[in-house]
Parts: sequence; C-alpha cells; structure tokens
Amino acid sequence: MNFNDIIFFDFETGSRNGKKTQPTQLAAIAINGRHLKIQPEGEFNSLIKPILDDEAAIAAGLDPIQDEALKITRKTREELADAPEERVVWDKFVNFVNQYNYKGGKWNAPVAAGYNNNGFDDYIIDRLSEKYGPWDKEYDSQKLFHPRDNIDVMKYVWTWTENNSSIRSISMDNMRKWMGMSTEGAHDALVDVKQGAELLIKFLKLHRAFANKVKFEGAFER
Repeated sequence: MNFNDIIFFDFETGSRNGKKTQPTQLAAIAINGRHLKIQPEGEFNSLIKPILDDEAAIAAGLDPIQDEALKITRKTREELADAPEERVVWDKFVNFVNQYNYKGGKWNAPVAAGYNNNGFDDYIIDRLSEKYGPWDKEYDSQKLFHPRDNIDVMKYVWTWTENNSSIRSISMDNMRKWMGMSTEGAHDALVDVKQGAELLIKFLKLHRAFANKVKFEGAFER
C-alpha cells in the first residue's frame, strides 16, 4: 500500500535535448498518495534565469536558449534575465519536495511523476541534483525523490490506448484535446502540472478500482 506522496513536476526549457537543455521554469504539484488529492498549498512555481549568452552556454556544456522554444513557452529573454538564479530556485524546490517526505528517509521520499519525464525532465533533475544536491555518491543518483518508484504518465496513457486505432499521438497536447481538457495556457509549467496531476489521479483511481476486482494471487497456478 502506497503511503508516499507524489510530486508531479514539469520543466519548461530553452531547447529539446533533455541532457543539455537549460530550464526556464519549474512547477510542481504535491498529491496525497493515499487519498489522491492535491495537498493543501501543494503548489510550486518559478521562472529560472538561464545563461542567455550563447557562447557562455556552450562553454558550460549546455544548449543556447532557442527562439523557437521561447515562442512555445511564451517566455521572453527580458523576463528570464530578471528571473531568480537556477541555484535559488532549485534550493526552494528541494525544500518544497522535502515537506512531503513524511519520515525523512529515502524510502519515505515522495515519488517523482511527470509526463514524459523519463525521457526528458528526469535528466534535468539528475543534473541539478548532482550540481547542487542532494546527490547519492554511493549509487550515483539523485537523493531527492524515492530511489525506486517513478511515474511517467505518458506510459500509463500508452498502456491504456495502445490498441486504440483513433489515437495517433500520446503527446500531452493530443491528450488534452482527446480527453476534453482546456488548451489555454499550455506549455506553461504550472498549467501543465495541474493538468498532468489530474490525468495521473484519474488513471490511479482507475487502476485501484480494477485492481481490487482482479485476482492476481495464484493467477498462474494450475
């Protein structure tokens, strides 16, 4: 039985390569893992100041900020120049996540969740964790979230729609349209995590409803 809370997070970024992109916004929603409800005041959101000089970004091993990405996220270089420094935002985010570690140990840490986070956002979490902490040197991994459990809602969507011929794409944008969500404000991290958290809660409630009716124990006995 899951007693760990879930943190659904999302980065907006300045390029498409998760391993080298610069984050420009980080937002998160805390979900009570037992009751599947948004935690009171369980919301985090901040812009992040990137390295705006292209040569300096490349020298740091990062992608320069791309105009195409800014157009998608509706951010300007001017407002990003006035945003809090990356380290400041990260420290605040770590404090936010740690509020939901109910005993303080690594196995009690919140479960990380997102939409395509396994293929993108998790790389940024690992990079910032290694850069600023908390980092587990023994296992060479982040030490902020649960060390084993991780939820990528895109994989849930694939599982439930992989045999549906009407589904041509499982992108978040397509899921918004298909499931009747608003597209207003899409690609703002706070909007995305709020809608992503709704999707996750809906799928987890569906899983719980079916799992209680399916006989798994001894299912392969003859």
